Amino acid sequence: MELSRFIENAYIKPVPDIQILIGKFFLHPIYKLKNLKIDIEGVEKIPEHPVIFAMNHTDRYNYWPFMYKLWRLHLEGKIKYPYITVWVKGKYFENRFIASFMRLSGTIPVPSKGYLVVKDFYKTYGSKVELTDEELVMLLDYVAGRKELEYIKALARREVYDFLTTPHGDFDPERYGSYRDYIEVVFTEMMKKVLELNRDAIFNKKLNLLVFPEGRRSKKLTRGKPGLAQVALALDVPVVPVGCNGSDKAYTGNLPFPKANKKIVYRVGEPIDFKKVSDEFDIKEDFVPFTPQTKKLQGVFNRATEIVMERIYNLLDEEYRGDFRDRDAAKVSTFI
Repeated sequence: MELSRFIENAYIKPVPDIQILIGKFFLHPIYKLKNLKIDIEGVEKIPEHPVIFAMNHTDRYNYWPFMYKLWRLHLEGKIKYPYITVWVKGKYFENRFIASFMRLSGTIPVPSKGYLVVKDFYKTYGSKVELTDEELVMLLDYVAGRKELEYIKALARREVYDFLTTPHGDFDPERYGSYRDYIEVVFTEMMKKVLELNRDAIFNKKLNLLVFPEGRRSKKLTRGKPGLAQVALALDVPVVPVGCNGSDKAYTGNLPFPKANKKIVYRVGEPIDFKKVSDEFDIKEDFVPFTPQTKKLQGVFNRATEIVMERIYNLLDEEYRGDFRDRDAAKVSTFI
């Protein structure tokens, strides 16, 4: 699939020049002009080694002031490792210009099975067949092994069933056996590379990793996805929860210009070293996140994710607290 080439070409620099240029020549004058106040409470809790920051995602730009402030604190000698790499959805790598910017910024493209399925569907049918949210749920249930082809055939349109059973693109039923197996093979290969990018960023390039465990923007905290926990446990890296408060009032639209005279407060929680939390998180065998070998550990990942989300919840003002235990329904718009 096309996304694989962006993952193969991803390159992480120890000093992200683009981030520094944006901070120095764009964010610094804009924040000063707009009188944007940025506070990070609990800076002393940030370890003197790279970590995974887990933050709620209230708006399109709420990580920019955080990264900017860490850079400023580093210049003041208050933290050792200020630079960050961020997980970015696959859909942001479809535009060549944006993809080049993301690559130069040192971001890590992280696909999801939902993204792969939706992009493959529209590459197969184009605009002739519009995939509904209900049909997407069926496809994801099939890919995850929760439903079988008979279920799809009985309830979905013929095109959806044909998509899963007839050759198209790189999918050949004779080679892979089923569309479910095909997605598993493609996804596993991508995630092996993603894991190595994360390992290289944290241990070799000494970058912090910033992850939004919700996987989407929401003013109120929603359910976290287990990807963060899987990578943290696979790499044995502490997770530092961060509660972002007020950014949605500064960044109210799609443009990267904050409103004047606003204040953003980031509250940093105690680092979570999962092995010290419980012996169940001390996983002895090596594993690649999101692959079939992790299914037996799904309960462990879910419990680790809930710990992270609860910590973030406790760092938020009341208006940003939501029921982070509720499962959200899949939507096609998430992936396109």
